Amino acid sequence: MKQCLLVIFLLSLSFFSRAEQTGSPATPNLAIIGGQLIDGYGGRPMRNAAVLVAGDRIIKVGRLSELSIPPGIKTLDVNGMTIMPGLWESHGHLFHAGEGDPADFPRRFAEQADSIMASVAKISLFSGITSFRDTGGPIEKQLVLKAEIEAGERSGPRLFLAGPILRQRSPEAAVRKSKYTAASPKEAKRLTEKVLAMGVDQIKVYGFWDLEILQAITDTAHEAGIGVDADVRHITAFRTAIEAGVDRLHHVFTADALSDYSDDDIRLLVRGLKPGASGPMANILRGPYILPTIEMRNAYVRAFKFREILDHPRIKQQYPKEVYESLREHWTYPESVPWGLGAPERIKVAKRKLKHFIQAGGREQLVAGTDAGAPFNLHSPLTKEVANLLEAGLSPMEAIQSATLRPAQMQGVEQDLGTVSTGKYADIIIVDGDPLQDISLLQHKVVLVIKNGEIYTPDNSVRF
Repeated sequence: MKQCLLVIFLLSLSFFSRAEQTGSPATPNLAIIGGQLIDGYGGRPMRNAAVLVAGDRIIKVGRLSELSIPPGIKTLDVNGMTIMPGLWESHGHLFHAGEGDPADFPRRFAEQADSIMASVAKISLFSGITSFRDTGGPIEKQLVLKAEIEAGERSGPRLFLAGPILRQRSPEAAVRKSKYTAASPKEAKRLTEKVLAMGVDQIKVYGFWDLEILQAITDTAHEAGIGVDADVRHITAFRTAIEAGVDRLHHVFTADALSDYSDDDIRLLVRGLKPGASGPMANILRGPYILPTIEMRNAYVRAFKFREILDHPRIKQQYPKEVYESLREHWTYPESVPWGLGAPERIKVAKRKLKHFIQAGGREQLVAGTDAGAPFNLHSPLTKEVANLLEAGLSPMEAIQSATLRPAQMQGVEQDLGTVSTGKYADIIIVDGDPLQDISLLQHKVVLVIKNGEIYTPDNSVRF
């Protein structure tokens, strides 16, 4: 009898410990009922579903006919709509707004960084993005914004920050006068430790790296339990990154933009040199996660064809006056920005390489990221990137997972995020219609955003 009472006591402690960790009350305060549920795991959608939320956590998921809805709680009737996980922007920039001069913009508007980043955060959340991975920015100010969002003082997604970008010392880096360039493995290790001490969620590297230098960075980051992201704009760079154990490769197919990759190159991307158990199927060994960022290139094509979008009155409302005027200045002659030269042809090659990668078996490595905020890449183009992955050969469900389940797994937070399931944070969007039949609904028909159990109603912000 005493042993039985002890077991009950220990179970009670476990329950209350869990409730204390999550901050969730024992009874639900929100019910989402009706509609179909795409939970993110990839199975058949559940019809006439119900999701019960207590505080910031999901506590029950099932068919409406099988769940008891407590009387008196707030209820959202979403019949005829789709319940699905909140979206992830896995490569974005809080301190860029789609300007044509990404090198000068942060210096020119340093005094307005707080308001610019707050605007980007709000735009992103109201676009259905409940998690945002920033891949390089002013970490001190970003940590303040992150704290304000977590405290409910500002509207925005969950932020995962990289801080200063690490580079290999080179003539280009010398011109930039960055404090975070390394010329030796010892210096690389010291700089990585310095960035880790800032409280970052990932380490970001850029450039054509010597293996020993990059290896020092990845080893140091991995010892701290932090993953490494690399911008790779040349085939030599991604080979070195894979050998060094980089976890996530960005811009892969838009690099070497006018040449195809060989079968051996694609095979290396799919399998890696030291494949690990990652992604949706842990029993399959694969190479690093791949973020194609096709929309980074496609943004130029859109600007060439329809620069009038910047005249939309809502754009003026999203940013401070001086920032908007700067955008107008750079959008007057988008063809003059060197990064966009040849963009229409480069897009064709990039899409061909992406399709080749999917056909070779890399579909479960793909994560949707856009380089949002880069030249002419106005926030938020995320669902256009999801459409690019669908066009390249992913199924509609896989394309949705590229912006929900996979980024959560990539970030190592799948125990809390990425799916609509019991015990996870209540990060959910409601879509008017079925995105499995029409993926563009994610761009224009997100009618409710729920983050951390809080309900937000999108204000029809311009979405491209």
